[in-house]
Amino acid sequence: MHLFCLHHAGGTTASFAGWRFDGVHVTKLGYRGRDFRSVGAAAAAMAERIASSQSGELALYGHSMGAVLAFEAALRLQDTGRVLHVFLAAARPPSGMYDAGAAAAAALGAHSERAREVLLEDLELLDSYPGRLPARQLKVPATVLYSPDDPVVTASESRRWTDWCAQKPRLIEVVGGGHLFHIGNPKVRAIVAATLTGAIVDTGTL
Repeated sequence: MHLFCLHHAGGTTASFAGWRFDGVHVTKLGYRGRDFRSVGAAAAAMAERIASSQSGELALYGHSMGAVLAFEAALRLQDTGRVLHVFLAAARPPSGMYDAGAAAAAALGAHSERAREVLLEDLELLDSYPGRLPARQLKVPATVLYSPDDPVVTASESRRWTDWCAQKPRLIEVVGGGHLFHIGNPKVRAIVAATLTGAIVDTGTL
């Protein structure tokens, strides 16, 4: 199994530090908003990189903006039969209604001017995304993760992903951690590990 992880807007691959699982090769994909003319172009580049894997079994984990890219990349790869699972975390569904303005305001609290610049570049790219109609076009199994204390994406918004998934996605609430609950939260890694190894994960609150 080869798992590809896509980080949040303004983030880096370091947000997946420590993500190691038995029997799973993990690749952390980085992107910069300024390097692409559109979300579609970014997703196409990610899909090309993922498709180059020598593994016949692929999985994607996307967090926040990374979830949008993971969704778009999965659409481009799902007919190959190699993508077995997609994790969509801390993200609104691809309705095209992203409040990048509010998120940009939050960027004022970035640790440095450089961090703020990178975040705004990523959000500008996301703001240009037209989205897709809720046509249940994602055919592969999906897990949607969200946190009740996420100040950016509400639980109700996260649950709307069901309208973009052909199969009802597994909805898992992860308590604690805010918007970036995947950083340092062992519960998230346990969910990913159990899913990729075929174990059963409770769909309730963790």
